[in-house]
Amino acid sequence: MKRISLSRTLLYAVLLFLSFIFLFPLYLAVINSLAPWFNPPTAVPTAFKWENYYWATELIDFWRYARNSLIIAIIYVPLTTLSSGLSGFAFARLRAPGSKVLFLCVLSTMMLPGIVTQIPTYILFFRFNLINTYIPWLVWGIGGSAFYIFMYRQFFRTVPLELEEAARIDGCSIFRIYWNIFLPISLPVVATVTILTFHGNWNDIMGPFMYLREARYPLSTALSMVGYKPPGGDNQTIMQVTMAAGLLLALPIMVTFFIGQKYIVEGIVTTGIKG
Repeated sequence: MKRISLSRTLLYAVLLFLSFIFLFPLYLAVINSLAPWFNPPTAVPTAFKWENYYWATELIDFWRYARNSLIIAIIYVPLTTLSSGLSGFAFARLRAPGSKVLFLCVLSTMMLPGIVTQIPTYILFFRFNLINTYIPWLVWGIGGSAFYIFMYRQFFRTVPLELEEAARIDGCSIFRIYWNIFLPISLPVVATVTILTFHGNWNDIMGPFMYLREARYPLSTALSMVGYKPPGGDNQTIMQVTMAAGLLLALPIMVTFFIGQKYIVEGIVTTGIKG
């Protein structure tokens, strides 16, 4: 019992230490976002200027950029979630010549760095006159993601074959089997894919910078390109307001993570049950 108690104490000590390491940068961001303008960075609270969050939404067109982020997320996230699910279902449950080779080809795209395809992809969309539109995110959403296809496939392979056979006997089509049987029981994976896709899309800076003009920038790109300057023409950047804007940008990420962390853990665990 003493050995178990000592092990648990050491475990809690390690967890507290790691929690401190991960949370300390967030603490610094919050403290400095509430500091007076142009104060040097500090680890000790000196003031609580909550109006910095007000200026974060007023000194730039914050809500327009936030609306652009929401538009891109609405286009990309549901399409990626659904198309990846359909592809994963096809690879897991449908038998076709060359399906294993095709699945290996899909997985091989995960080994190719994204920067390798950036210039060819840009040229392709440029030739079709799709720059400064949201159509690239529509195309990427329809194409799905190799990693999420893999997650769906691993989960769908764990579903008993008898369930699918019973649906076929009842006259269900392939799509209806997926939509009415497989999709409802895959809620943990669907939630995991949705949350991870939203997080990656919401934080994307380079994609919108390449394909969109400033008026259509999402919030993440705008905060990286547009500085917070005080009213009156001074060119010095207000780092306190910039930190406040960064925390506002991160707020949807933190909220969705805390709401869906249960599904994320469950979804990742269930995808590894069967190879």
